[in-house]
Amino acid sequence: MLRRPPGREAFPGDIFYIHSRLLERATHLRTELGNGSLTALPIIETEAQNMSAYIPTNLISITDGQIYLSPSLFELGMLPAVDVAKSVSRVGGMAQRAAFRAVAGDLKLAYAQFEELETFARFGAHVDDDTRQVIEHGRRIRACLKQAELAPVSVPAQIAVLLALTAKLFDPVPLEEMPEAERAVQEAAAAMPAELSARLTTAAELNDDDRKAITAIAGQALAPFHPPPEPRGVSERASAKDTP
Repeated sequence: MLRRPPGREAFPGDIFYIHSRLLERATHLRTELGNGSLTALPIIETEAQNMSAYIPTNLISITDGQIYLSPSLFELGMLPAVDVAKSVSRVGGMAQRAAFRAVAGDLKLAYAQFEELETFARFGAHVDDDTRQVIEHGRRIRACLKQAELAPVSVPAQIAVLLALTAKLFDPVPLEEMPEAERAVQEAAAAMPAELSARLTTAAELNDDDRKAITAIAGQALAPFHPPPEPRGVSERASAKDTP
């Protein structure tokens, strides 16, 4: 199409220059030039989910990060099908609010551990209680990462859900009730005090008092979804009754 001799994988030899020239249109203007900015979002279709191919690696080396949409997650019904492990941001820490940075790091590590252990669980391998807890926790994280189309979530609601996940408040909730439980936390976050909600939308750090207050709000919202504890001594009385 470019009427040039083919190079690596039938692409022209100057394809890197073509991509860089295109992406250099993304810029941040100085104040005397209007103080505007332009963000470029190039979209690549990978072949057989191969991110190490020529064109993907070419653009990844130029851009500030990538969001990888996984066909496997799409088949599992997770929308948007963002693969957290393969999605990387090299400017996320500078562009993120401090409250998000405070709660997202632990969740990403927990989700990565879950993905590794889930593969063994699919083959019916025997897992201990600690491993089972990691898998159940990861499934709740995956359920909260699902988002309906045209359904934006406010910053306080996002932070409340992420803090509830970090505190493992969703773990006792049955998996089929996760959408309703997440909506309950979002509605509770919308009703939190105005001064607390305002601090979450700024660049201020998330202090311990705010963390405790948000966790308490989320815990109250999730209380109806937690199964009631079994009465103590029921199993012992049942076993004694069955004993001749």
